[in-house]
Amino acid sequence: MFVEHQQLRTPPPLASMHTIPTILENDGYIDGDYPSDKMAITQSGQAGGYNKKRRQHSNNPCKQILRFIRRLWATQQTEKIDREEHLDVYARTTIRELTIYMVFLAILSIVVFGMVSSNMYTLTQSLKGVFIDSHMTDQSNNQSGPSFPELTRMEDFWQYMTDIAAPGFFTENWYNNDNVSDYGYILHENRLIGAIQMRQKKVRNNSCIVADDFKQEIKFCFNSYAPAFEESNSFGPCENLEGENCTYESFKYTPSTSLFGFKTTGKVGVYDQGGFTHTFGSSQEEYKNDIEKLKNNLWITLGTRAIILDFTVYNANLNLFCQVQLMFEFPAVGGIVTSSKFRAVKLIRYVNVFDYFVLSCEVLLLLFVVYYTIEEILEIVSVKYAYFKSVMNCMDLIVIILSYVCMSFNIYRQVQVNSLLDQLLVKQTRQFSDFTFLCYWQYQFNNLISTTIFLAWIKIFKYISFNKTMTQLSETLTKCAKDISGFALMFFIIFFAFAQLGYLTFGIQIEGFRAFQYSVYTLFLVILGSFDFPALQQAHRVLGPIFFLTYVFFVFFVLLNMFLAIINDTYMEVKAELQNKKSSFAISDFVKQGYAKMRERLNVKHDRIADIRKALSLADMNADKRLEFEEWRNEMKSRGYAEQEIETMFAKYDTSGDRVLDEDEQRALRNDLLKQDEAILHEMNALNMTTNKNMPKRISDRAEKRNSTISSRRSKVQGVNIEEYNALGIRIDSMDSSLRFLMTKIATVVSKLDTYEKPQPSNSKSNKNTTMSPVTEDPFEHTIGSIINIEPDHTE
Repeated sequence: MFVEHQQLRTPPPLASMHTIPTILENDGYIDGDYPSDKMAITQSGQAGGYNKKRRQHSNNPCKQILRFIRRLWATQQTEKIDREEHLDVYARTTIRELTIYMVFLAILSIVVFGMVSSNMYTLTQSLKGVFIDSHMTDQSNNQSGPSFPELTRMEDFWQYMTDIAAPGFFTENWYNNDNVSDYGYILHENRLIGAIQMRQKKVRNNSCIVADDFKQEIKFCFNSYAPAFEESNSFGPCENLEGENCTYESFKYTPSTSLFGFKTTGKVGVYDQGGFTHTFGSSQEEYKNDIEKLKNNLWITLGTRAIILDFTVYNANLNLFCQVQLMFEFPAVGGIVTSSKFRAVKLIRYVNVFDYFVLSCEVLLLLFVVYYTIEEILEIVSVKYAYFKSVMNCMDLIVIILSYVCMSFNIYRQVQVNSLLDQLLVKQTRQFSDFTFLCYWQYQFNNLISTTIFLAWIKIFKYISFNKTMTQLSETLTKCAKDISGFALMFFIIFFAFAQLGYLTFGIQIEGFRAFQYSVYTLFLVILGSFDFPALQQAHRVLGPIFFLTYVFFVFFVLLNMFLAIINDTYMEVKAELQNKKSSFAISDFVKQGYAKMRERLNVKHDRIADIRKALSLADMNADKRLEFEEWRNEMKSRGYAEQEIETMFAKYDTSGDRVLDEDEQRALRNDLLKQDEAILHEMNALNMTTNKNMPKRISDRAEKRNSTISSRRSKVQGVNIEEYNALGIRIDSMDSSLRFLMTKIATVVSKLDTYEKPQPSNSKSNKNTTMSPVTEDPFEHTIGSIINIEPDHTE
C-alpha cells in the first residue's frame, strides 16, 4: 500500500553549491576572513533557528570558559581517546601535549643550568691547590714533605696548620712583596666570609673496656667516637674550673646550637655538632699565635678523635660561595686520616641580567608545575586506580613532587642567605658564620633538581610512544622482565658469595676489600675491566689467583654472556614484531595531512573570491552601473550564499546607506577582493602551489581539471533566474501529483487481483470457470479504462 500525503517542498540546492570542493567553502566570507567558519549555511527557517540557538549557546561566557579549560587540560587519558577510531583527535592531542611538555622541559633546563656554572669546578680546584695539593717542608732535610692527604702523624697536623694553612688563609703579599694585608683574602680574589673556626671532638677516658689481663698495665682506654662516649668536661688550663671562670674558650665544651641535628661524616666516623671550638684571628700573625697557644697548652690529647676546620669564601667575580671543610680524624688505632669537602654553590641567585631572566623562567616553571598538577588530578579522577598502573604516570607524580620541594627550598635558601649576610655585616668580623648547613642542603638541592630534570627527559618517551621505533626499549624490557628476574636471582647468589669470600680472605691486606660494601664495589669494577691482580697475588700467592680466575670465568664469561643473550634474543623478537606492525600514527603523516588541508583551504578561499568577483560583474542585470540590493541578493542566492552573509557584505560597502552600490562602492569592493586574492596567492606561492612549475604534473593536471569542472558547472547555472526556477518547481509538483495518482490506481488493481485469485469452493470445473470469467474481465477492463479514459467495448 502506498499512503498518499502532501507536504510543502523546499527548493533543492542549486548546482553551483555542488561545485564546492569541501565543506570549508560553505563558510561565510566577510572582509576576506571567515567569521562563520563554524556556522553552516542555512537553507530553511528551522536550520536558521538551530544556528541561532547554537550561536547563543557558544556566546555563553561560562560555557566558553569551561570549554577553554577542558581544551587546555585535555589529554589522552582525560578524553579517553580511542586511537583506532579517532586517529586525528589522538594525533592533535599527542602533538599538543608534546609541544607543551617540550616548552616545560626547555624552561626547566634553563632554571637548572642557571644554578650551576663551570666556574664552580675552577674555584674548587684553585682552593684545593692551596690547601690540599701543597706540600710541607721536611725539617730534617729541607726537602718537600707530605701534602694534606699524606699526613700520618699528630706532629704533622701542627706543621700543616703553620706552614700551609696560615699563608693560605691570609694572602698578605703581592708577587713583588708589596703588603696587601687586607683582611681575609685567599689568592687575592676569594673573600673569607666571617672567621675561621676549628672544632675538636673528644671521647672520655675509660669509654672502652680493657681486658682483664691488661688492666694492671693499661690505665686508660679511649673508644672510637660515638655520642655516648663524647667528652664534655673542660680540660687543659680550664681543668677543674667552672665554665664561667675559664678564659680559654678553646678548652671549654660548646654544645650544639643547631636545631636540625646536622652531622659531619668523615672516613672513620660520623660526628655531631658542638665540641671544643676555637675561632681564629683576622690576620696571619694572630692566626699563628693562636696555633702556638693551642699547641703549648696541649689542645690535642689521646681522647681526640676529630678536628674539623670550617671556613667559607665568596668570589665576587663569579658570584659563587665555597664552603670548605678540612677534617683531621684521629682513629683509635693512632695516626691521622684526612679528608676534605669543597662545596661551591650559588647562594645569591639574582645579580645580573641573566639571573633575572632565570627568575622569570622560574615563575613560568611554577605555572607549568601548577598546570601539570591540575592535569594529573584530572587524570586520576578520570581513570581512578588505573592511573597508578602506568610507570610514566608515577614518574609524572615524582617530577611534580620534586619540583615543589625544589621551589620551596629555593625560597627558604634565599631568606636564610639574606639573614646570614645581614648578621655578618652588622656584627663583628671575628664571628664565625656557619654556612655549612646551608651549603650542604644547597648541594643536595642541586642533586635533587638534577634528578628531576633526568626524570623529565626520560618522560619524553611517554609522548613519543606512538611510534613503533620508540617503543623498542620498553617492549624489550617488558618481554624479558621475567627471564631477567630469574637470572638476577642466580647472578646475585654467585656474586655475593664471591664478595663475602673476598672480604673475609683479603679484607686485611687489600683496601678494595676492607669492608663488605667495598668488596661489592671492587667486584663490579672487575666486571668492567678495572682490577688489581698484583695486589691479589701479593695478598695470597695461591688463593688470590684462584679467586680471580674463578670469578672471571663464572661471572664474566658465563653469567654476563647469559644476560646479554637474554637481552639480544628478546630484542630480535621485538624487532621482528615491530617490522610486521604498522605504526598507529606518524607525525610526518599528520604534518602531510595538515599541509594538504591548508592547501585545500587556500584553494577554497581563492575559488570563493573568484566566484564573488564574477557575481559582482554579473549582478547588474540592467547594466546601469548601479548595483541594487535585490540584484545583488538574487545573484548571490543563486550561488548558494546565506542571507546573513549577503546582507553583511553588501552593508559593509554601502557607505551611503541607500541600498545601492554606486561605481565607487563597487570599485572599493573589487579592490578589497583583489587584495585578498593577492594575499591568498602569496600564501599559495609560499606553499609552492601557485603555478604548475611549483607543482608536480599530476597535481597540476588534477587541479586544472577540477577548476575547469567548477567553471563549466557554474557557467550552466549563471543563466537561470528566479522566475524560471519557480516555474520549473511548479512543473515538477504537477508531475509528482500525476505520478502519485497513477500509482494509487495501480495499487487498487493489484489488490483486487489478489482478492479474486484466491481459490473458492465449487462442485464442478465449469461452475468455476463461469463464475470467474466475468469477474476477471469486467473489473479489469473497467479499471484500466477509467485510468486511460477509454470506454470498454461490450458489443461482442
